[in-house]
Amino acid sequence: MNTISTTKIWDNQKYDTIIDVRSPSEFDEDHIPGALNFPVLDDRERKRIGTIYKKKSPFEAKVLGSSLVTKNISEHLIKNLKNKNGAWRPLIYCWRGGQRSKAFCLILQEIGWRVNQLEGGYKFYRNDIQKKLQILSPKLKIILISGKTGTGKTKLLNQIKSNNGQILDLEGIASHKGSLLGRDLENNQPSQKLFESLLYDTLKNINLKKKIYLEAESSKIGNLHIPQPLWKKMLISKKINIETTLENRVKFLLNDYKYVQLDNNFFKPLITGLKRRLPKNIIDNWKFLIKHKDWKKLTESLLKDHYDPAYISNYKKKNQKIIKNFTINEVTKSELNSLANKILNL
Repeated sequence: MNTISTTKIWDNQKYDTIIDVRSPSEFDEDHIPGALNFPVLDDRERKRIGTIYKKKSPFEAKVLGSSLVTKNISEHLIKNLKNKNGAWRPLIYCWRGGQRSKAFCLILQEIGWRVNQLEGGYKFYRNDIQKKLQILSPKLKIILISGKTGTGKTKLLNQIKSNNGQILDLEGIASHKGSLLGRDLENNQPSQKLFESLLYDTLKNINLKKKIYLEAESSKIGNLHIPQPLWKKMLISKKINIETTLENRVKFLLNDYKYVQLDNNFFKPLITGLKRRLPKNIIDNWKFLIKHKDWKKLTESLLKDHYDPAYISNYKKKNQKIIKNFTINEVTKSELNSLANKILNL
């Protein structure tokens, strides 16, 4: 039988398709960005075979497993792969580069496609991602964008990108705005492992000779932690500080968080997270304002009683060098566009 070609290079443009043959739950937790999930065993089948293997008979488990794997690969061939031409070159991987990916590779290879199996599978990939982040993070020329809540930092980052600057949108990758009110109502956060995969997938295309702008975050975005090598680099990076009036910030936030008015449970994480850290009268006032949908007064109180004190405390602790302070008249697209150009010309 022909030997399967194996490789340790997963991040390579020569592959036409990357196929992850692990179960859907394994794939959802983390995978190579851009990979397609063609499981040779789904979660229910995998559990069933594991139970038979442990409690009944390893031989019987292997027979059943082989029959299911063959059936599932056949379905993938018919549904997903039948129109691939003879020069198609896929990379296949499973958990450790074992039987699941080997079975898939053997059949595809017999058909005539130029197949590569990832040596060490997902486990190798995961270790490699961590090494690459460790090596790459210290090389980044990071400029942090800092400012109190409501100064439009994320929109400013996007404007910098539109004006041909390099950015790293950590909140976008994490599907979270970074505070107790920051959850994305439409998308769940990725797992920590997938967050790191998506992060590296963005960073690998960075021009290391140019500055990269990112928001001055805390070490945690929602439930996710910024990987330690990147966080260490951020702590010693210079920053640009943005300022505007409280009135401007309230106006911006009322527009930016319009969607909160549609979700009665939106403020629960905030109340739960802060009820032991803030005086009872402040929490009670927030509950009253939420009940009566007084969003303007609520926003003012959130800023004055929580976000601004937290920002000032965090600001003093880090003591990073500020290379420039900017004050904007309003948090509008035109103001942010003008500011983005000034930042890029520093």
